Amino acid sequence: MNDKTEFSIKDYIPVIIMGVCIIAEAIFIFVNRISINDISRFITENEKQAIVIIIGLFALKGVCAVIWFSGLVAASGFVFGFYDGIIVNSIGTLICLSVSYIMGYFTKANPINSIAKKNKKIAKYVDKCTSSSFLVSYLLHAMGLSTEALGMIFGFMKMPYFKYLFSSFIAMLPTMICITVFGGEPSLTSPAFWIAVGIKVIVFAAAYFKNHKLAVEH
Repeated sequence: MNDKTEFSIKDYIPVIIMGVCIIAEAIFIFVNRISINDISRFITENEKQAIVIIIGLFALKGVCAVIWFSGLVAASGFVFGFYDGIIVNSIGTLICLSVSYIMGYFTKANPINSIAKKNKKIAKYVDKCTSSSFLVSYLLHAMGLSTEALGMIFGFMKMPYFKYLFSSFIAMLPTMICITVFGGEPSLTSPAFWIAVGIKVIVFAAAYFKNHKLAVEH
């Protein structure tokens, strides 16, 4: 663990950038009263640039929690249809996950270790996360927790990049498929939609109880 205890703003530059992006985006959305319908309409009216726009928004989502992930996925399904939408959403999700991870990884300070040093229970949980990082990453992402926060945390912990990326992506895949189906066919009578919802509920429930079990054990 890093024994450095002195506070230095330079050590938190990526975190500061992330915070500034969130505040700026929130102010921009509030001032201009932008809704997900506005984004969907803009993308629909600019189909030739839609892929670049959506991928760009996914990248921005990696540092900005106010952007609605489900809205981007649904808009992609609506514009491109299910199969092409899945491809675009998969690329966008991988970029989104990577951006937040990189921000945490290249932050010199490690607040996770600092907190763990002060609390033995947290230290045990951090050790468990380190030794079972793939499982923990999968479970937390499957529960639908903030991808920005999780990416930063696993970046702080220096979890191997591809292990983080694969575990988080497969955890989010059922949700992504479910929302893409709904975006392409926004009807609650769609069998494909309810199949996807059922899979998501099973994954979420399994992840929740497994994560709860790990927390009780440690």
